[in-house]
Amino acid sequence: MRNKGKFVDGAKAGFGLLTDSLLDAGTDMGAEVAKESITDLAGELMVDGISSFIPGVSGAVSSYKRIRAEKNLTKLVYHLHNNHDKLIENLSKQTDENREKLDELLQFVLEIAIDEYQDEKIEYMVNGYINLTEHEEITSDFVMLYYDMLKQLRMVDIAVLRLYFRKTYLYDSKENHETFQHVMEKHGMSYEQYNSVRETLKRNGLLELEIKDDVDDDMSKLEDGINKVVNYIEHINSKRKSRPPKISNVKIKQKSKERVKLSKFGRDFYEFFGN
Repeated sequence: MRNKGKFVDGAKAGFGLLTDSLLDAGTDMGAEVAKESITDLAGELMVDGISSFIPGVSGAVSSYKRIRAEKNLTKLVYHLHNNHDKLIENLSKQTDENREKLDELLQFVLEIAIDEYQDEKIEYMVNGYINLTEHEEITSDFVMLYYDMLKQLRMVDIAVLRLYFRKTYLYDSKENHETFQHVMEKHGMSYEQYNSVRETLKRNGLLELEIKDDVDDDMSKLEDGINKVVNYIEHINSKRKSRPPKISNVKIKQKSKERVKLSKFGRDFYEFFGN
């Protein structure tokens, strides 16, 4: 009962003792206490002042939001406790100053999770928090930027980003090799929609264009062509009876090749939230 009281009191104080509660929740009973206590907070965190001014809507909105919030928070706590040992180990090594920052950032994650429509993203939120607890230097603004970006993305966006990450840094076997066709089929996308997702990722700086000029190749061809002309002239001037060397046309492409690739920001972003 001591743990339960401590958790609820900490929650009412603004999550000030949230990481302490997670450290105390080392047993299955502790995990259930945390699950129950966080779910109880849904009502407080979901208060929507705007809906209260709309007659007949307030109750329905509150009910819908409460159900979604409880479902999302339950899933978040499940993933936290699924990584319980790692979380406890990381938090126990942190300074008091970092523990305070992590308390505040976990509250931020909880608030984002409450309003998330695609609950599949909650696992990514938890992965990011677990990874964050390993850092010695924690910059709140930087972390919030990452979570705000995750909030804007949809699962289909993450799937395409994941595809580019795996193509760049993982060498999968043929059985596990994923292609853009697999992503399109899984999410029911057309190729035009797939390109639209890539444009979204590019606008957010997660993907970028790599432009490769053909100048070196063109210069090599030009040099080879000039050498053939020189050899031909020398052969004619020498009045040799043998057949002169052939001179072929040199074609200059005069264009650059473009391809979409994972940006450094995209790599860091996916590594932060990836498992």
